[in-house]
Amino acid sequence: MKLLHIDASLRAEGSASRALSAFFLEELRAGGLTLDIDRLDLAEDPPDHFGPVHAAAIYLPVEQHTEEMKTALAASDALATRVLAADALVISTPVYNFGMPSALKAFIDHVSRSGLTFSMTETGIVGHLAGKRIAILASAGGNYRPGAMFDGLDCLTPHLRAIFGFLGAAPDIILAHPTTFEGPEMKAQAIREAEDAARALAQTWCAG
Repeated sequence: MKLLHIDASLRAEGSASRALSAFFLEELRAGGLTLDIDRLDLAEDPPDHFGPVHAAAIYLPVEQHTEEMKTALAASDALATRVLAADALVISTPVYNFGMPSALKAFIDHVSRSGLTFSMTETGIVGHLAGKRIAILASAGGNYRPGAMFDGLDCLTPHLRAIFGFLGAAPDIILAHPTTFEGPEMKAQAIREAEDAARALAQTWCAG
């Protein structure tokens, strides 16, 4: 399986989301999958945020692109190509300020491209990621469970479901929480529950 593995946490050490994605990959290997991994660490290699040149270029036919536009979109084209070349995506991300890190949002902006990852047709939008498996392993310091402090404030998972659904895929999202604000026992329980869910998801992938 050709797999694009993306980590978005700014923390190189002690990141619950990075640890969860590593656990998921080990479960895939333990289940017998051979992985050809394309690695992207958004903390070490963050994409540029879209600017005026990018914005102007994506609304013009390719033949009308200036040299400046071609240069600006080169990295975006390359990221979209990596996504399209993968059989599956494994994305790990923390919840920052109720949503995703800015580097992950920038990545999504780069790979959500008309004519590349989706097409606008007379009958509607056609996403080009249909058939790809997508696992999103997320962690949050706060508690988003019903009745808890951050109940109703999870903007990460609905956003990611909407984006990848638009692109034609249905991601599986596992959120470990709370990992910081409610003590070591709650963190241990959250990690244990997330690992159980990740193990079950890996078994589903391995079963075909």
